[in-house]
Amino acid sequence: MDKRGQASLEYMVMLALSLVVFSAVLYVTGMLISTSSIQVGVDSAHRAVEKMRSSADFVYVHGHPSRTEINVYMPPNIEEVSIPETNNSIRARVSVGDTYTDIYSVSKGSIYGDLSQLDKEGYYVLRVESTSEHDINFTLI
Repeated sequence: MDKRGQASLEYMVMLALSLVVFSAVLYVTGMLISTSSIQVGVDSAHRAVEKMRSSADFVYVHGHPSRTEINVYMPPNIEEVSIPETNNSIRARVSVGDTYTDIYSVSKGSIYGDLSQLDKEGYYVLRVESTSEHDINFTLI
C-alpha cells in the first residue's frame, strides 16, 4: 500500500512540473506573438511613409505637370499621418503598447496636402501631383 501512495505522489509531482513548464512556454509564446504584431504594424507604417516619399520625389524630379497615384496600407495601430511644418517630410505616429513611435521620411521638395484622414486602418489611394510652384500635393482619392 505504501508503494502505491509513493507512486501516486511521484506522478502528481511530475504532472505539476509538466504544467509549470507548459505554462511558461505558453507565456513566452504569447509575448512573442504580441511583440511581433506590434512590429508588423510599425513596419507597415514605415513602408507606407517610404512609398509616399518615394512617389513625392518621383513627381518632384519630373516637374510640373507630372502626377501619379499610389496605394498605401495603414496598419491598425496608426494614430496620425501628417506633414510637419517644415513641409518637406511625412510623419506617421504609431502606437506601440502604451507609447508612440514616430516614423519620418524627408522628401526632396515641399509637400502639401491633408493626410489627416489616414488615421484609420485600411488601404488608401493617394494622388501625388506636382504643382506649378514646383511643390508636391497629396490628395486622398
